[in-house]
Order: sequence, then structure tokens, then C-alpha cells
Amino acid sequence: MVDGSLARRYARALLDIGRERGNVDALGADLGRFLEVGRIGGLLETLANPVYTQVERRRVLEAVLAKMTLTPVAANFLRLVLDKDRMAAFPDIVRAYGALADEHAGRVRATVTTAAPVSDAHRAALTSALAASTGKQVVLTAVVDPNLLGGMTVRVGSKLIDASLKSRLEALQLSLLHPSAAQA
Repeated sequence: MVDGSLARRYARALLDIGRERGNVDALGADLGRFLEVGRIGGLLETLANPVYTQVERRRVLEAVLAKMTLTPVAANFLRLVLDKDRMAAFPDIVRAYGALADEHAGRVRATVTTAAPVSDAHRAALTSALAASTGKQVVLTAVVDPNLLGGMTVRVGSKLIDASLKSRLEALQLSLLHPSAAQA
């Protein structure tokens, strides 16, 4: 893991450009797509590997950029990251950029984990409830965990809401074993 402040500095600089040009989300999408492509076949590792010369790494990057449709700002940002030997930090930069872009847009990301797939109606109700409680637009990701017996867990940022059957059963067990603790 690379120093978080370095990733935030690069992400903040790109966000400032995106805000000026009105394409914050488009830049984020471009970074995300490049990150996905970069993980295939070890491309990111190659671009960060000092065994290859800067010229060789630049040729590889240019070949990839020629095949992708990225905004000119995103492509130039990738060139800068490569030129400054910061490609190893690229995944951290993308994460930091996503967090800053969400903050800029008034969005919060949430993950709901359930034992079975969530219906569209339940998903909409949960998104609405979370938006009301956070005061922000909610981007909800649903995850199915068959090991979860029932109920759900919801993570919004660093906050975890555990409404799973397992946690309820553990609370019941604790109250049965230690009745005085349940009254406190």
C-alpha cells in the first residue's frame, strides 16, 4: 500500500480539473475502466516495474491508450502518473478519487449483504431509507452471502448496521446467559 496522502494529492488534483471541466464522473469512470484493464495480465505491475525502461513502459501505456476511449484529461493523467513513477499507487489514487468524487457529488456508497437476492422493491426502500438517514444520494451495492442465515448487514462508509439473524441470536444468548447485562 502506498502512502494515502500521495494518492489523495493526485486524486485531489484530478478532481479539481474535473470540477473545472464539469466531467468529474466521466473521469472517475475512465480511471475505473483503466484500472480494470490494468489488472488483466499484470499490466499495472508491468507499468510500475522498474526493470523496464521508462520508454518501454510509455510504449506499453500508449498502446493501451490507443485501444481505449478515454477523455484526454484521463489519458494525460495516466501519462503523468507513469512519468512520475507512481503507477504502483494507481489503485489507491482511483479509490481516493472515487471517495472525493462521491463527497463532491453528495453521494455515499452502501453495501447490503443478505442471504438471498434483494428484490427491486426492497432495494428501492432500503436506498430511500438510507438516503433519508444520511441526507445524501445513496449508491447501493447488493451482495449475497449464503452463509448469512437471515436478515441483513448494511455498511455505509465505516458504519455497520448489523440486522442479521446471527447477531440477533447472539444478543438473545447473551441476555439469557447474563440477564443483568441485557437490562443495562
